[in-house]
Amino acid sequence: MSMLRERLNRLKKKDSTGSLPTETASEMGPPDGKESQADPSGHSTMLPQEEEKGPSAEGWERMGVQYESNEWGSFLIRKRTYPADYLHGRYPIGDLYRVCPSLSAMAGTEGGQELHPEELLFFDTETTGLGIGAGNVPFMLGMGYYRSGAFVVEQMLIRNPAEEVAMLAYFNRLLLRFSCLVTFNGRTFDWPIVRNRFVLNRMELEREPSVQLDFLYASRSLWRNTLPACRLGIVEESRLGHTRVDDVPGSLAPTLYFRYLSEGDPAVLAGVLDHNEQDVLSLAGLAIHFGRALRGELELTGMEAEELYRLGKWLDRLGCAEQAAHAFERLLQCSSREADEFRLELAALYKKKGDYDSALALWKGLAAGAASTGLTAIEPFIELAKYYEHKVKDYGTALAYAEEAYQIAWRRETLVRRHQKRQPVLEDIRKRIERLKLKELNYALAELYNEEMG
Repeated sequence: MSMLRERLNRLKKKDSTGSLPTETASEMGPPDGKESQADPSGHSTMLPQEEEKGPSAEGWERMGVQYESNEWGSFLIRKRTYPADYLHGRYPIGDLYRVCPSLSAMAGTEGGQELHPEELLFFDTETTGLGIGAGNVPFMLGMGYYRSGAFVVEQMLIRNPAEEVAMLAYFNRLLLRFSCLVTFNGRTFDWPIVRNRFVLNRMELEREPSVQLDFLYASRSLWRNTLPACRLGIVEESRLGHTRVDDVPGSLAPTLYFRYLSEGDPAVLAGVLDHNEQDVLSLAGLAIHFGRALRGELELTGMEAEELYRLGKWLDRLGCAEQAAHAFERLLQCSSREADEFRLELAALYKKKGDYDSALALWKGLAAGAASTGLTAIEPFIELAKYYEHKVKDYGTALAYAEEAYQIAWRRETLVRRHQKRQPVLEDIRKRIERLKLKELNYALAELYNEEMG
């Protein structure tokens, strides 16, 4: 209704001045006698309207916010530029120019086409709610992009729902300059919300990004168990070395926006603007971090065994075999007992890839360690029994490993209380032993028969 009312009011103004209804704002010049000035991007930056002068306009000005207009109306915008040597945490923001081509492995670009930093649009929204339904409005769009070695952050803000169309129109044109959208949970939240707003406002989205990099998925692949949570704030602090001071949590953004709508005080949204800007900068920092990981430039010393395993598995999945091998080698050097679990996982990965030599070495090492320390891990013994039974056809060796697994499983079962449900592991191993004994007997009979017939 607010959009329809705004259009009707616009038509009334045009009719009262004798203008034709088909004339656009660009043909008529600045509406209502407002002065305008051009910015380097070619858009018109509106000076505050007469009725907006005073404390409100001064509040926006103190935060570096300006008025922007197009043929759909006006909204607010803040632009800041960061030089290449600006440090966001431990990384200079311009380092992406060096490592960006490696991100092509994450993007899955056709033909291995390399990404360039100036093709990437870093994107984050602040909304009036948490869902992606029609009632959730993005009142702030934060964007970052590289130009001439520097990093530019643009933040668009609407003072009321009637300004949404103008903001979306500006974003629509800006999006044409980029082929890749970089977000954190944007694939299922930020981007669907914005796309829905285009539909609800009956606006055509001129072009969707051909590539989307959602860093939430990579973060979960690497740190889902080694970090308390995979929220952007936790990831940036632990992996980028960036700590926010007096940050406004993103969960408070809707409440603060509604408070601004009620009070009209721009200062209410100062913290939300800063929070959104930090999110955009952290997206660039994460792009650098993942780019360095894909190039094998991360410092592996001090990483936990699980992170080393998940890093290697992630790199291997993206086709970075050499970098994955370095992470796995570091995992094999870990002496902690917790590392055995991930060495077993690594052996399973080698088995899946058909690298039985590497898997066999890990299984034997784990089996020797279990025998010497009295651990209750039966998996390496079972895997060795399977290997010698099915791959080597050495039933005697397979039987020895199966019997060792049975002894360990039996000791483990004796520790289980009577009222607890027992696992069918012992029965499975017992059946394997019986089968192996029968195979070994048949093999011995066959050998004896061949000797007699020979």
